[in-house]
Amino acid sequence: MHDYIIVGAGSSGSVLARRFVDAGKKVLLIEAGHLVKETANIDKIGGFPNLWGSKYDWNYETIPQKDLSNRVININQGKVVGGSGSINAMMFVRGHKSNYEQLSEKGGELWSMSNLNKALSKIENYIDGPKEGRFQTGIIQVRNCPDPTSYCPEFQQSAKDIGYKSDDWDYNGPIQDSGAGPLQFNIDENGDRHSPFKAYLKEILDNKNLEIISNAQVKRITLHNNVANGVEVELADGSLKKITCNKKIIISAGALGSPILLEKSGIGDPKILKNANINIKVEAPSVGKNLMDHLQLPVLFKLKKQLPNPKLLTGNVLFADLNNNSPYGAPDIQLNFTPAAPQPLQRLLPPLEFPVMIFLPILVQPQSVGSVHWDGERIKLDPQYLSNQNDIETLKKAIDLCIKLANANGLNQLASDALLPPKEGHEDYIKENVTTIWHPVGTCRIGGNPMDSVVNQKLQVHGVENLHVVDSSVTPYVTGGNNHVLALVVGEMAADILLNSA
Repeated sequence: MHDYIIVGAGSSGSVLARRFVDAGKKVLLIEAGHLVKETANIDKIGGFPNLWGSKYDWNYETIPQKDLSNRVININQGKVVGGSGSINAMMFVRGHKSNYEQLSEKGGELWSMSNLNKALSKIENYIDGPKEGRFQTGIIQVRNCPDPTSYCPEFQQSAKDIGYKSDDWDYNGPIQDSGAGPLQFNIDENGDRHSPFKAYLKEILDNKNLEIISNAQVKRITLHNNVANGVEVELADGSLKKITCNKKIIISAGALGSPILLEKSGIGDPKILKNANINIKVEAPSVGKNLMDHLQLPVLFKLKKQLPNPKLLTGNVLFADLNNNSPYGAPDIQLNFTPAAPQPLQRLLPPLEFPVMIFLPILVQPQSVGSVHWDGERIKLDPQYLSNQNDIETLKKAIDLCIKLANANGLNQLASDALLPPKEGHEDYIKENVTTIWHPVGTCRIGGNPMDSVVNQKLQVHGVENLHVVDSSVTPYVTGGNNHVLALVVGEMAADILLNSA
């Protein structure tokens, strides 16, 4: 019998499986998607847009968002062994220090800043170092933008001209605010994606202590007297199987999948469960609430001359606090910049009459909060995007920043006329064109109070023994940048906590 059952082989689940196996534990890893050892669309840096909407993507749909012109928004999430770390754009963003301070505050002594830094040191191998505040001891290779057609010194020059730090400023260094520099990526020395699957799982696939069941969906967690004792799984052939384990069951199904599985198992808000005709096993009123996500908005300028099409989606970034939107001091905008239309998006872009440069401001500290629940038949996903007017004001200021950068010394050598948004009606443009960048968090957040959190400092579900949630859903507040690194940190922290408390 296995010691641990892990539901979901995404970034956090991959970390857990590796660390448990390294410690000599027997692990069953269950994944709804495929086990793919090698494929160009995952491994090569330009292939991942081909996976969006494919069998490797959950492709969640929101309900119509009233503040986004009633649009339905798709949220891509990885449905493959490796999870979203196998279909994302590979950007390596640690996040703002406040993200770690919140984990430390909510998680207590186990989540001390020294322990969080230890977790980061197990993850990050910054191959362009050494550099202050960076680690070269971890399992995932990280590097500055390796594609010269994506990197744009004129962007940094413009940022410096209007008062931001630049000169290849390191946003993953000591200060993550008010600076511009090259984006960093988990791309290895061979120029391929260095995914959590490749870094953590691939070399232990044949280990006798690891069993992976792929193309299998866990329908519910089985409980007896508020103790988790197994899972009910629908296998690839459609048959149902009940599986038990010796120690712990760990849900790592992501910020959208984990709360749904809890609710299907009878753990959640009694009103939600009753409406879905689910027997209430454990009252947990915060399950599925506190959903927060990042939004992106394209701002386009015509180029004065044709430039090579970049091999990456983007290669440059600026972090700025434009509207004081964060209650914790994090920058509220992550502005990605691409000097020309990138190769990976060519098949998805409409025909363009002119060569363009692309600014992509990302609202990384939204104040809008939504939810995700099971209604008995389907997932009701309601992020309530832009329901807080401050989010709209922040994006308006981000548009102004893009215009200012385009006209500053540096990019003014490349930028011609503004194409999008139009000169008037910025708020309408935002509502009609903003969309998610697929970073949902917070739906099973960590905390000591069962009324406003789902898991305790050991990531154990309040009121249920032997059941833990380990993924980005436990993040107490939205991350100040891409949330992938923090999902890895949560995995490393959980492995250490669970192994030491076994």
